[in-house]
Amino acid sequence: MFTSSFNFNGVVCPFTDGEDTKEVEFIQQEVSQPRVLKTADPEWYKLWHLNNDISSSMQINEAWNIGYTGRGIKIAILDDGLQTDHADLVSNVDIVNDYDYVDDDNNPMPPYGSSHGTEVAGLIAAEKDNNECIVGVAHQSTIVGVRLLGNRGLIDSEEAQALNHHINEIDIYSNSWGPPDGYGFFGPRTLTKEALKAGVQNDRNGNGVIFIFASGNGMTRDNCNDDGYVNSIYIVAITSVQQGQNAWYSEVCAPALAATYGGSEEDRYLTTTTTTDECKPNGTQGTSFSAPIASGIIALALQANPYLTWRDVQHLIVLTSSRKGFNDTYSDWSVNGANKDLSQVLGYGLMDAEAMVSKAKTWATVPVQHTFTTRTRFPFISTKSDMLSSNTIFVSGSDSLIRCLEQVTVRITFSYSKFRGVTELYLVSPSGTESNLLHFRYEDAVKHVRRGSLTWTFMSVHFWWENPVGIWRLKVGSYKGYSVEERTTVPTTLSINTSDLNSVSTTTKSTLIPTTITEPISTSKTTYSLRATTSDILSTEIATIADWETTDSFSLSTTSTTGSDSSYFTSNNKPVIIGGVVAGVILIGTIIVFISLKIIVGHVKAVDSTTTSTAPAVFSA
Repeated sequence: MFTSSFNFNGVVCPFTDGEDTKEVEFIQQEVSQPRVLKTADPEWYKLWHLNNDISSSMQINEAWNIGYTGRGIKIAILDDGLQTDHADLVSNVDIVNDYDYVDDDNNPMPPYGSSHGTEVAGLIAAEKDNNECIVGVAHQSTIVGVRLLGNRGLIDSEEAQALNHHINEIDIYSNSWGPPDGYGFFGPRTLTKEALKAGVQNDRNGNGVIFIFASGNGMTRDNCNDDGYVNSIYIVAITSVQQGQNAWYSEVCAPALAATYGGSEEDRYLTTTTTTDECKPNGTQGTSFSAPIASGIIALALQANPYLTWRDVQHLIVLTSSRKGFNDTYSDWSVNGANKDLSQVLGYGLMDAEAMVSKAKTWATVPVQHTFTTRTRFPFISTKSDMLSSNTIFVSGSDSLIRCLEQVTVRITFSYSKFRGVTELYLVSPSGTESNLLHFRYEDAVKHVRRGSLTWTFMSVHFWWENPVGIWRLKVGSYKGYSVEERTTVPTTLSINTSDLNSVSTTTKSTLIPTTITEPISTSKTTYSLRATTSDILSTEIATIADWETTDSFSLSTTSTTGSDSSYFTSNNKPVIIGGVVAGVILIGTIIVFISLKIIVGHVKAVDSTTTSTAPAVFSA
């Protein structure tokens, strides 16, 4: 069975970006003059993402030169802790409002060996001209350390509290964490969802706080739409570039608005602060570090115009980000119906700080948002080969006031007999823009071999500013026909919103899947599936991840050690599979004994047994 429903978010068009037409007062030939930042920070020469040592610049230096430094903007860093007395951070740290949700105290200092949050903080708010390490993007902003990640999974109430921590004082929440990459569908629970919604509706004097999340590091063999934080309409998802193309670890990501430099072993690492007052010149790479750079850029824009709403910020990112010569290694760039260059990996391209602050100064708040939801329909749908089947729904101009889309969400329910990860979903707008909602994920196919079902809300920002009126097409299939769908009825509902778009739900039933599967990605990056555990990838340590959406209930690791062999599903592997099951039982027993002993000696905190832990963990670099 396959069901789907669509939600559209948008506004009544036309609207302007707030720049009034003015008469010409004088004409002058302008000549570009070289300008350089005079900084005493010793690692300035290594800060290639700031010092214009690369051709495609984020124009951060230029934003500084016109007076924007993040002064007056407060940024909460939700991570594994923050060294609040670091010599390059101490002058910008708010030690009154920080907190540790792991140990329940007012000291967010990280335990030994946990430096991720301090590395993130340096990229945002390292002090300028203090003869220490580096300079941050928003080097006069104030940062609040919120320790959220430790040696255990998170419960719903902890996440919710952290994401609303001192929310009447915080402007931006920078998050470089999330569920495991590569497999599963994990997201926020009820309280956290309400916290995100409350944050954009009620705070910053009604303008809404800005939630920034790293989009994930699963490479193009993964899809960020499986991350229920990243695909929330209330969140700005940021991915990474390296010189000339998307970073090797970037995911296919319809929710990603834009990208910043994230460091790369193929190119150059980022340099940043780290614990024990140190400076870290090597090894820093991942979307974990793109997110704080984006947080810093947005802080500059909020300084330029503190009245920007959370939706204004999203519109400004779309308006001012651009392709700038970057290649999309997964697919070609396209142009959406609003004439914006669009990438399935990089969203609308590289962020531009100078353009963003310049537009922010005169920006007029976008019109009130509208929501439209269509009636449910029941068409037939079938996928009997590797050809995609489709389901269409028509949106008329009389049905909806929306003429400029923001996000579109699609809530889909489907069942499968085997190999969930072979499912493919694409959404095509009336303008012809195609958005990849879900593609073949080998690791998910490996981990979810047995029969099951899934209900999930997918989101895309690829239709920004398009007119929703016309025929929408949801294309459904399975990689190389490995999941053959029975001809069945498909309830379909379409919703449209200014910034809370509902989606179409569809239901499919898998009836036949081959016993072999071929890994589709055979590039030089194959080895990175193993390296990823040391390159800014989520780790859950001993935490058990509960996948409550399928019959394949529990998984103990975030990476698959058997998933790289294309013959994994063949009958020749049955002894290996049986041996693996036995080993798994022994391993689970060992872990249970270990955890029991830990409980006995009092080293494990009590966890709300009524709340399933999704165990989000930091992207450990």
